[in-house]
Amino acid sequence: MSEPKIATAAPPPAPPERGADLPRVPRAKKLSGLAKALGVFGAVGVIGYAVMAFADYEPIAPERDEVPASVRSSPGGYRSFHFWHSGYHGGK
Repeated sequence: MSEPKIATAAPPPAPPERGADLPRVPRAKKLSGLAKALGVFGAVGVIGYAVMAFADYEPIAPERDEVPASVRSSPGGYRSFHFWHSGYHGGK
């Protein structure tokens, strides 16, 4: 007995020859020096911002006063619970 033949896919067709009537296809040009410089500047800015955010660093940090707990927790005091959670808040 002879072995059965296995059907194989036909090879892809060859690309057509470029004739004189076909226009030239424009290719992407290499990046200019300005584009490279802007890319590097942007990358440095993003990386610098990420490092500052990770380190919790603020270059212009304002001085903050410490509000005592007695003032924060008083009923009519500075942004107390009753300031935000009092009265009618709407319904369904």
